Amino acid sequence: MNEPVVNDSSAPDQPQEPGALDRMIRFVSEDLARTLDRRSFVKRASTGAFMFMASVATGRLLSNPARASAAGVNRSTPPQPPQPPMTPNCAPPGPYCNNGGGDLSGCNGAHCFDHLNNGQLLQCRVYYAFYAGGCWTASGSGGHWTCCDCECGGGVAHCGCAQFSGSPSPLPFGPGSKGN
Repeated sequence: MNEPVVNDSSAPDQPQEPGALDRMIRFVSEDLARTLDRRSFVKRASTGAFMFMASVATGRLLSNPARASAAGVNRSTPPQPPQPPMTPNCAPPGPYCNNGGGDLSGCNGAHCFDHLNNGQLLQCRVYYAFYAGGCWTASGSGGHWTCCDCECGGGVAHCGCAQFSGSPSPLPFGPGSKGN
């Protein structure tokens, strides 16, 4: 009876001549296994996998820097907010608060601070005669203005302050309000 012949490459009595590439891969992998600690290998591999996934999640891996630079996109500088128009879109009960440095120099944002009236610097506060909150919003080109009426020196003078915001205008009614 003939028995089937089994070709086992690990059997010592059947020498098999591997190719040069196979031999080189075997030697390199054996040397790598002897010199590299498994713990450090797993640590480096997991760090690399984490960095790869982080770059995919942030979109840095899939973006083409050459195409972005050709389109004029510069990722190193953040986008700039829109520049406010030169003249506020408000109608204060007097001039804009000025402490000698020009319009709005007597304001801290849209808040009243001080105003120069007839050579005298007066302290200002929000004026509630026209608006219950003393301030309001007005639309502008590319954003909105927050405007406030100011009363200075205990009613000696009136002025106004304004601040531009490039974000969308606030809703007229806040949460929990009864308005429609």
